[in-house]
Amino acid sequence: VPSFRGRRVVVQGMGAFAMECARTAIEGGAQHVTIVCRRHGTVSIRALDYLQFLRPFAADGSHDASGSAALFAVWRKLYQASGATVPECWTDGSGLLTHAGHTISVSDIWFVAHHLGKMCTKVGTLESMVEGGCVLSDGSFLPADIVVGCIGFTRNTTFCEQLTGRTEVMHSNYLDKNMMYLADAEIDETAFNSFFGSSVLEYAKFYTNTYVQAFERPDALGSILWGAAVKRTPVSLRKWTQYIAVAQELIEKDTTMRGLAADQVRERTKHFYRTMSPEAFLEVNRLEWEELHERLNGSPVSKDKQLPYLFGAAPTWCAPPSEVLG
Repeated sequence: VPSFRGRRVVVQGMGAFAMECARTAIEGGAQHVTIVCRRHGTVSIRALDYLQFLRPFAADGSHDASGSAALFAVWRKLYQASGATVPECWTDGSGLLTHAGHTISVSDIWFVAHHLGKMCTKVGTLESMVEGGCVLSDGSFLPADIVVGCIGFTRNTTFCEQLTGRTEVMHSNYLDKNMMYLADAEIDETAFNSFFGSSVLEYAKFYTNTYVQAFERPDALGSILWGAAVKRTPVSLRKWTQYIAVAQELIEKDTTMRGLAADQVRERTKHFYRTMSPEAFLEVNRLEWEELHERLNGSPVSKDKQLPYLFGAAPTWCAPPSEVLG
């Protein structure tokens, strides 16, 4: 792995792996990192991701709409304050949180590095490599010492098809009665407005319980999970919102599944609070946020020159510890 210290780095692409490479370069002391992308991916910060798990959920497993709107407003303000470019899907009238086929990356470094002028994005593609840098699709020259290509990712869905001989899966994750396929899917527009949060593990927990319940009570749950009316999709086109919708239907129509979902959220929330309360987490995150400026800058940055930490009031968006822990 080459040393990034003092180098001008270009990262081609803006998916999850590209974001990881950009973070690695900045943390490795790169002079500057430019992300060249066809469209801007959506980037969150750790505090936002954390709050998605702790904010109160409605009975159907979704977040309160007014609370989500308030959180989004702070998120947008962070983009504006840092100088980072918001995803095009936030301004094109589509109402999408992230572009189709894109995940949401989590990176405090993304915003602090933009604020410090150590990172930027350019829309386009790399056309050629020349001495001292590269040429973009618009003909412009981009100085670079290191170029990292992070394009061409496709999800591996062929193994399921080869193993089972099935090319379609139901939105419930079932391939057939008593035959479930649990694997990550494309994160689409409303994926994070559920009690799964950003966690594949939380989704897997719920659907493992679903499998057990359906095995024991096929007459009660079969019509929702593998009945003739259950929607199907090619395995290669699975999306989070498909199995989130089925989860919400199970919660709405079956008392036992509703109780299991509530138990899952309650025990997870207790674990979060016992490990680190919202007040403690956000105070530590704020201190890390301030320290990040000095680490990336290579010297102290006075507080008035730092990117403001906008989540100081976030503990009030969560339930008090006494309510969660009793």
